Amino acid sequence: MSNKNNSKMEEQTLVLIKPDAMLKGLAGCVITELHSLGLKMIGLKLVNVKKELAEQHYCEHKEKPFFEKLIKHITGEFHNKENVIAIVYKGENAIKKARELAGATHPEDAHPTSLRGKYGRVHSKTDCFENVVHTSDSKESAEREIALWFDKKELVE
Repeated sequence: MSNKNNSKMEEQTLVLIKPDAMLKGLAGCVITELHSLGLKMIGLKLVNVKKELAEQHYCEHKEKPFFEKLIKHITGEFHNKENVIAIVYKGENAIKKARELAGATHPEDAHPTSLRGKYGRVHSKTDCFENVVHTSDSKESAEREIALWFDKKELVE
């Protein structure tokens, strides 16, 4: 019975290391900090993000004024056409743990010890938040996002 209860507490989450972090050489630092959460990495790949995937990923923001900036950011248009590292983590409270480590979306609001607080910035020329990572914000979002970025066969349990 304890296995059944454990599986209910375990969840998966998607983490994207964004082009701004890639350009700054921060991928290793980000993965090291994520490792400290005690979650299991079950998927990892380098992705050259195309506009179609970016629009599907950010579909809930389609009508918002910042939508096009999100698309340009995640596709690397603002950052030398850099790629994204997509990672799936699994574990107890994975979504909450990853979001707490990431920090507030706006780098200026993020705690200084969070990933966004340490490495993020507001880029005034593009009016873009360079916030280093994306993390799923709910179980429903995680399921949708993981299915967008990974085939089931790419996840190793």
